[in-house]
Amino acid sequence: MKPVEARACLGCRHFNHAPLELEAAFPGLSSLSSAYAAVRADDGVCGIHARYVTSASSCEAYVGRALAFA
Repeated sequence: MKPVEARACLGCRHFNHAPLELEAAFPGLSSLSSAYAAVRADDGVCGIHARYVTSASSCEAYVGRALAFA
């Protein structure tokens, strides 16, 4: 894994890609289809920059998510 990939938005605690929350953040999105659509992949919203980004994006504000253990 490349260093940039290791700090990708998908692993950041500020990144939200939950379909229901994306539909709430972007009213009208569900009229196009759904936030569950395959074309969206794992893209989501950055809570720091307040914008839609790809899950592979990265920035200096990255903070890793805490790992959940069962």
